[in-house]
Amino acid sequence: MRGDLDKANEILPTIPKEQHNNVAHFLESRGMIEDALEIATDPDYRFELAIQLGRLEIAKEIAEEVQSESKWKQLGELAMSSGKLQLAEDCMKYATDLSGLLLLYSSLGDAEGMSKLASLAKEQGKNNVAFLCLFMLGRLEDCLQLLVESNRIPEAALMARSYLPSKVSEIVALWRKDLSKVNSKAAESLADPEEYPNLFEDWQVARSVEANAVEARGVYAAAENYATQADQPFITLVEAFRNLQVEAEEPLENGDRDDEVAEENGEEENEGGEEEVNQEEGVVDEDSTDGSAEGEEEWGTNSKDNQSA
Repeated sequence: MRGDLDKANEILPTIPKEQHNNVAHFLESRGMIEDALEIATDPDYRFELAIQLGRLEIAKEIAEEVQSESKWKQLGELAMSSGKLQLAEDCMKYATDLSGLLLLYSSLGDAEGMSKLASLAKEQGKNNVAFLCLFMLGRLEDCLQLLVESNRIPEAALMARSYLPSKVSEIVALWRKDLSKVNSKAAESLADPEEYPNLFEDWQVARSVEANAVEARGVYAAAENYATQADQPFITLVEAFRNLQVEAEEPLENGDRDDEVAEENGEEENEGGEEEVNQEEGVVDEDSTDGSAEGEEEWGTNSKDNQSA
């Protein structure tokens, strides 16, 4: 009571074991949490004390003994915030915390872990987690199949339109069949891009982009490169493809323009030359006219002189 720990340690063996938790609570109230953890016998209470002290290994031993999902989650969150990622992964696996594992694996860039998590989530019916894993892995065909199996055919059609144009006709056929059970007119109104390509903007461009982007799906950037990847401007594949086309056409357009300018300059030079020639001819004509007039005057004078003579 007066802080004489040596005397307290001598008395402790004489206290019945069922009273140790009461002693531990008393020590905790006095701020002696380390001593309380050593004396406490109740697993739940010891777990809380270990969490307070940050003694994660002791907390893990207690969680393994108790096998409580809530304790595994609590320990996993603490391990994650403490940077003990391996312990956090183990705790989340024991707790079947699929969302936590998704956060962990995506942060680490762990493609193998994401692939295993996708299978585990699909087995447990957590299709949202499975879809995100497959999507981040670039397994778009598996994403599409998962949506179809989950009877999310409209979402599958939209995804195919955005990422897998080659699969749109197949999904539209499934959508028509499914929708015809409810509304046949609505089913007939669904347009297939193979039948009506004019209704789908940049359809052929999207098909070309899909074919060129297949090889890049399995290439995963390291998590440490996030800073450089995040600074890159966001641009869709169709826009990137358009930019490539524009860049390829620009030299030709400039060349044509140069030819046009050269032709215009040539025409101007020709017109200028003709004007100069005309001006010179005009000068010559004027000179020749003046000369003939002067000659006539001279001849006229001479004739007058001759007559007078």
